[in-house]
Amino acid sequence: MPSAFTSHHTAWISADRGRSRAVRYAVDGDRIVCFGDTALNDLPNGTRVRVAVYEIAGGHALMEFSGIAHDITADDVGANALLELLDHVALGRTTEEFTTSLEQQRTRRLVGIAP
Repeated sequence: MPSAFTSHHTAWISADRGRSRAVRYAVDGDRIVCFGDTALNDLPNGTRVRVAVYEIAGGHALMEFSGIAHDITADDVGANALLELLDHVALGRTTEEFTTSLEQQRTRRLVGIAP
């Protein structure tokens, strides 16, 4: 992935003739990963999608690609990518709360998309 692609946190994902959905993403190797249980909850595993990332505030496209959305497990995602996805989520005030909350987040549906 080009370095510019890693500096933004929202990608617009659309399936063939479907509406675009904004999702928070993280780069994990040669793919992006995002949670698939909110905006992508009705996107079937194996669907061809188009991904676009724009400059903040509606600027021009930084990168666009098509790929296949695959369900993946939290064990298949690097720890840094998972923490980046959760950067905006309060995981707790204590180590015990953090650990419990992180384990709950790891059970969510995750989707990986590679160009």
